[in-house]
Amino acid sequence: MEKNKICMIFDMDGTLWDATKGVTDAYNDYLYRVKGWKDYLTQQDIINITGLEIEEIADALFPTLKREERYDLVKQCMGYENEYLSKHGGALYPKVAETLKKLSEEHPLMIVTNADDGYVQAMFSAHPIGQYFIDFEMYGRTNLVKGKNIALVMERNHIKKAVYIGDTKKDQEACQLAQVPFIYASYGFGKVDQYDAKIDCFEDLLTCVQSFDDSLD
Repeated sequence: MEKNKICMIFDMDGTLWDATKGVTDAYNDYLYRVKGWKDYLTQQDIINITGLEIEEIADALFPTLKREERYDLVKQCMGYENEYLSKHGGALYPKVAETLKKLSEEHPLMIVTNADDGYVQAMFSAHPIGQYFIDFEMYGRTNLVKGKNIALVMERNHIKKAVYIGDTKKDQEACQLAQVPFIYASYGFGKVDQYDAKIDCFEDLLTCVQSFDDSLD
């Protein structure tokens, strides 16, 4: 690997994969077993909370429950979700595996997500792409906002230059906090109007990242 190549840090949902169907099925299965709530959530409900932090998800999905109760319930759902996805997986976007393989030959690759601990590992269990990443971090493990987790993985891997690839306004705001360029994955779930570069499919990263490499000191 060329050490002067820029580090690429990835969001998951809406960037690497779409796991909303599996997450919906897992939540509904768990909620029916523990609460008796049949078909409580739709896939659109899960799409709407994609990229939010855990407390925000609890508030959105279970607003009628007391604060501590809804947080505990969403954590239980996420634990079950991770088990489910580790077996069933999600839908990787087209050319993700092939593109990651090529990128990893020249760039250090990482993941930073707002998900609970175990979510990244579940994806790696179901899809053989973990070998391409040198590090990852999750809100559920650090309780840090995404911008601070981006800075954290950069610091512990001695990374000076990085870009972040994501699909939501929260991703864009995280990049502002971490002071790294933002590449907007327009095929994902969010709508963003401020970004440093845009990709319309995952494979576009192969050419898009070159402009950031060229700008390195």
